Amino acid sequence: MTGLRRGTVAICEHQPEWELAAAGCIAELWAIFGDRAVDIQHIGSTAIPHIKAKPIIDIAVGVESFDLDGLLPKLEAGGRYKKSHNRFSSDLLYVVENDGIRTHQIHILIHGCEQWHNYIDFRDYMNSHPARAEEYEALKVRLVDECENVQTRYTDGKHEWMERALADERAWAASR
Repeated sequence: MTGLRRGTVAICEHQPEWELAAAGCIAELWAIFGDRAVDIQHIGSTAIPHIKAKPIIDIAVGVESFDLDGLLPKLEAGGRYKKSHNRFSSDLLYVVENDGIRTHQIHILIHGCEQWHNYIDFRDYMNSHPARAEEYEALKVRLVDECENVQTRYTDGKHEWMERALADERAWAASR
């Protein structure tokens, strides 16, 4: 299963199809961005194979600058990628939604910025520390039960844990 209807907060067991969906989307994005992208990576919980996740594929597109004239209309052409709002950062956010089902979130940000490292290093840290990833999964399971399908309650409920995890992840990344 990939995708969630708007207004729904749910997680499910990891699906092997997520890697394929991410790889296909990344190939599409490379074709659109070309050399304007420095790197494109699958991020988020769907990139952590041993935990449950919201079935929405998150992709980070690292660019050198937001001077993307001519590129964003190309991204929006055909209606597959729609501009959205990211309440947590100044990243450009595009989503893929079909009939109210969101399947992908595309985060366009400056390659190498703090948020880029948060995305990439968090994924790598969770994949390298299964016990910590299990803590994260347990928190997500609890929050899904408590949030009553309110996305902001789910996301806000993760904030404190994420801040601690990001501090640990930064120390881990610096030591590599």
